[in-house]
Amino acid sequence: MKRYCTNCQKEFDFTIKSMDDMNFLVCPECGSKIDKDSRSPAYKEVSAGSNRTANAIGNAVSCLFTLNYMFYISVSIVAVVAYYFNLDKLLYTMTGISLGLFLIQIFTGSHAFRSGIIFLPLGAAIGYYLLKSPRGACFGIAIVFILRHLIRDLIITLILKLLQLVGVFEK
Repeated sequence: MKRYCTNCQKEFDFTIKSMDDMNFLVCPECGSKIDKDSRSPAYKEVSAGSNRTANAIGNAVSCLFTLNYMFYISVSIVAVVAYYFNLDKLLYTMTGISLGLFLIQIFTGSHAFRSGIIFLPLGAAIGYYLLKSPRGACFGIAIVFILRHLIRDLIITLILKLLQLVGVFEK
């Protein structure tokens, strides 16, 4: 195992037989104690660069998941607003986009809203029945997507609060 002496500014290879040996590392040249976590400055630079890269990749993936999560509720809110302001083209476009992407996710197996196969047609049927128009069906679909997100957020919040109460997760 390689460790770095800050006094000599050299790296040495040590044979470690047990974890206790890590507490008694001594520099072979100057005799000073070597910290068990000491690394050469070159190693730290490489490590810091790879950490920055890993953090950048993690942040990009997190951003994509956040955008994916926020997409359906955003499109649905626009559809509801379009319904109330009688912007039919926008309403149909937003409904078509959300349904199209939902179908793509079903066919690729990457969907997280499996019950949407039941609730989306049900929402469309109820919207059409109550509002007596295709606009009502689109409104019903948008409401299903909004309710799905609100219920999902509520359940996740309740689970996190429960975990905080139990002490498993801290804020």
